[in-house]
Amino acid sequence: MKNNDKFEISILAKKRSWYELVLAAVFYGIFIYLLGIVIYVLYLGISFILFIKLMTAFVSVGGFCFIYGLTFSATRDIIINVTDSVIITRYVVGSFSYDVKSKVTEFEYVSFFQDKWGEYGTNLWYVKNRHYKMFSFESKEAAYQFCLDISNKLNIDILDATERGNFVWVEKENLK
Repeated sequence: MKNNDKFEISILAKKRSWYELVLAAVFYGIFIYLLGIVIYVLYLGISFILFIKLMTAFVSVGGFCFIYGLTFSATRDIIINVTDSVIITRYVVGSFSYDVKSKVTEFEYVSFFQDKWGEYGTNLWYVKNRHYKMFSFESKEAAYQFCLDISNKLNIDILDATERGNFVWVEKENLK
């Protein structure tokens, strides 16, 4: 058995609730129904003008349904490989997944801030002014706890940027 010395931090998104999955199934069902109609009409051999009208409707309504199906069913997981300095973002829809890899030289700090919608976002900063947007939270405490966990695992500092123009470095020694 091999000794694996890789150190990875996995941040897995929560599972979708049942009503989000039902909505995604409805949107996917409409998309598949419209696709079936297009294939059936192509089989019948209709006029070119009717085909263009049908394709326009399919692209607009079918595209809407497919995008909202993805919105209600997709989850995003983050894997931070500390030994190889790679951030892997994994988008998952059902049993399908797609990985996006970002090469990082050195992690500097993690910050949390309040956006214009009142949510609290978290960023992982690296290489001077580059950052990786992680997750958004509804409460400041949840965003802070997430940043604290990441900070402890990566051994980096925390920046509280919730007040505009008044950024505060959080002292981890004084924490409970």
